[in-house]
Amino acid sequence: SLFAAAGLAAAAPLETRQDNASCPVSTKGDYVWKISEFYGRKPEGSYYNNLGFNIKATNGGTLDFTCSARADKLEDHKWYSCGENSFMDFSFDSDRSGLLLRQKVDDDTTYVATATLPNYCHAGGNGANDFVCQGVS
Repeated sequence: SLFAAAGLAAAAPLETRQDNASCPVSTKGDYVWKISEFYGRKPEGSYYNNLGFNIKATNGGTLDFTCSARADKLEDHKWYSCGENSFMDFSFDSDRSGLLLRQKVDDDTTYVATATLPNYCHAGGNGANDFVCQGVS
């Protein structure tokens, strides 16, 4: 319609991004889980076929176990179970070392969390492109 076209013509011009804008990232707070001891294997150097990490409750809970998955090729953006009866799943983005976690508490409550897992990969010993990766923080 004519009014829609007029609205497009009158739209505000694009502005440049603010380089000094602050991003409210919290490094302190009441976290529910602590992730540690990340490990993974890239048999061809480009994808994981095995990865895992330790997850521990930090809010007085009893959660403390290793969450892992193994397959011929673990897929990015796919949910994998942390284990039978754990009620926890994870998804991993290998290009940014990004972890997504979800825990189904009950029918109405699901916790979701994200983390970046910095890691270092080195020769794994099963060929020129085989790499073993470990968490660095």
